[in-house]
Amino acid sequence: MKQLLNTALLMLLVVVCVLAQTPEHYPSPVPEPVAPSLFNIILYVVLPVALVVFLVYYRRKKRKERD
Repeated sequence: MKQLLNTALLMLLVVVCVLAQTPEHYPSPVPEPVAPSLFNIILYVVLPVALVVFLVYYRRKKRKERD
């Protein structure tokens, strides 16, 4: 029972904090898509893929050195 009461109180505090930070006098932002420029393609597509490939290669190389 005490745990349920603590959980309810925590949820109430979180909701109050979130609502307290919502500005009322500003218009809500309208999400716009990212423009498909060369820089954005490299930044959001090529670099993350290259990072993942590098990390997989690096981890496999480390495992082979350990064995």
